[in-house]
Amino acid sequence: MSRRRFYVPRESVRNGVASLPSDQAHHLRDVLRMGSGEIVEIFDGTGNGYVGEVELQDSGVYVRGLQNMPSEESPVCLILAAAMIKFSKFEWILQKATELGVHEIIPLKTRLSEADVPGGRITLRLERWDRIVREAAKQCHRFSAPRIHAPRTFQDFLSNEELSAYPRLLFYEKAAEPWIPDPGTISNRIVLCIGPEGGWDAAEVEQAKKAGYKIFSMGPWILRAETAAIAAVAILQHHINLLSKKS
Repeated sequence: MSRRRFYVPRESVRNGVASLPSDQAHHLRDVLRMGSGEIVEIFDGTGNGYVGEVELQDSGVYVRGLQNMPSEESPVCLILAAAMIKFSKFEWILQKATELGVHEIIPLKTRLSEADVPGGRITLRLERWDRIVREAAKQCHRFSAPRIHAPRTFQDFLSNEELSAYPRLLFYEKAAEPWIPDPGTISNRIVLCIGPEGGWDAAEVEQAKKAGYKIFSMGPWILRAETAAIAAVAILQHHINLLSKKS
């Protein structure tokens, strides 16, 4: 039976001791009814994982004697820029992208996006999304949870010079060229861009081309936005894994 895992913020791990946040402490002590002396795993969401021994102390729950665990993150920093769709479906993308090793997720506001986050609710929405990716990381035994950026307009996203040095792919159902991953173009950072349910506006595709994006289709079928996002990530990670095994 695999060991239980718990999330602990990085700042709560000091001198070989982790102090569990209240929600995780409640789950360990009151839901799972675990006690002192049991061995558990913890992760901080930034790439660090540990194994240690539970200690219940008054109202606090601690994990002591921490020993580092080896991380198995993808060797490529994969950035998924996805147009916002209905929140239930977008949150499904967040969960599955985490399971597939995505490092960063950028929600996009495109011309045909189905959803938006009012300015006054961005903080609450980001907190919810962070909880979703942390839980997904916990479930799939990753030590890192993807960084989720605040939603941005497609035009602001295209003007991000930081990403211009890396391969950037945009998937468009009307593109003439089907996507066949080229091992020679895989670098240490790759951007995948997925449109909304209504598809990309033709002007947005032209803007992406001018910004240096390669435009591909994912085959003859029209895919739902959430299907396209996860299919693209899974295909690329498969090729990355094949390359890492050959090197």
